[in-house]
Formats: sequence, C-alpha cells, structure tokens
Amino acid sequence: MKKLHPTSTGLIFLLACLWTASPARAEGLDRILTEMDRVGQRLTSMEADIEQRKWTDILGEFDRGERGRFLFLKEGGQVLLRKEIAEPTINTLVLKEGTVLFYQPSIKQAQEYRLGRHGDKAEFMLLGFGSDKEELSRTYEITLLGEEDLEGRQTYKLELKPRSDQVAAFFVRIILWVDSERWIPVQQQLVEPTRDYLLIAFRNITLNPRLSRSNFDVRIPRDVEVIRN
Repeated sequence: MKKLHPTSTGLIFLLACLWTASPARAEGLDRILTEMDRVGQRLTSMEADIEQRKWTDILGEFDRGERGRFLFLKEGGQVLLRKEIAEPTINTLVLKEGTVLFYQPSIKQAQEYRLGRHGDKAEFMLLGFGSDKEELSRTYEITLLGEEDLEGRQTYKLELKPRSDQVAAFFVRIILWVDSERWIPVQQQLVEPTRDYLLIAFRNITLNPRLSRSNFDVRIPRDVEVIRN
C-alpha cells in the first residue's frame, strides 16, 4: 500500500475542512436569519441610545462623532423613524409618511423633501429590526463572517451586499453585528462606494416601548427657514 507524503496528508485534511465548513456556516446563517425574523415579526417599536461616527477613507480617520436617541414605530403599514442628535450639535431627522424632515436649530433651518420611489439613507438604519427574512435575502447577498465579542456581548457578524445597482449606489456593503440573545443588531457599518462608512452603535435598546405618532412630530418655530425640495 502506497504511503501518503505528510504534505499530501495535510493538504487532504485542509481540503476536507474547507469542504465541510461551508454547509455548517450556511446552516448557522439560516438559523440567525430565522431568529431575527421571529423577533422582527413581534417588533412594532424601538427606542435606543445611538452613537455614530463617520470614517473618511482618504483621511484615514473618524470624525468627532454624534450621540443621541433613535426611535422607530411600525403603524398601519407605515414605518416612522426619528433620530435625535444631542451632541455635539443638536439636530433632528424624522422620516414619516414618505417625507424626510431634517431640522437644525443652531442655524434656524429645516429641510423637507419627499422620498418618492427612491427611499432614503436613514431607512438603512432599520436593517435587521423587523426585516423579513425572505425579502432581506432577495435584496442582499448575505454572508456570515463569524462571531465577535462586542462590549461584553456575543454577536454574529453578517455582511450584506446589495443585489441591485440602485441600492449599491448608496452602500456597497453593510455589516450587522447581531446580538446572539436578543437577535437584533447592536451595531451597523454602512460602507459607501468611496469606502467611507458610517459606524452606528445602538445601546440601551428597548423593544416595543409605548410610542405614538406624536413622538415623531417636530415643532418648527416661526423664525426657522423651511426649505422644501
């Protein structure tokens, strides 16, 4: 009987590992998406602290970052979203009824525009929060990158690559860090075609708090300029 060279044995072992790793990873991904779908079906609202930082690739550094609160509500087939930045500069972004309002009190200006069929970048923040498993898989090529400890929590790291050029024009890939106990994202990385990206961390998350449409109203003082697009 011909003996295998040690190098050949090692190569065969490596190939065997690679052959079996792919189905195991796929099985793990399907379970994660199933759990996210299960939690998402019961999710009607959310409230959380957020911290977001913008990485500029050409400079190789993050900006100062922003901190604030994030709310969303699903009601009557609609999704309402509110991002309230408290520091370093106060501003409010609200998405509801197909309209985005961005209010900056410091310069007494509010911008309002209709989304139409094109959506808005802010909507990408909701990825993984109540996203339908089948729809998510149709829209993105999803890969399980592995597990990562994030601030003491075990998370699964998912990479989402848009299947359509229209979505890829906003972000070429999105990374979600999904909590292994609550099955919701606790961090997102939204990567633009320029390789700049927005890193968003969600903390002190409350699922299904009592929210109403009034939580998404913004009072604009009379001396504020409103620009409608």
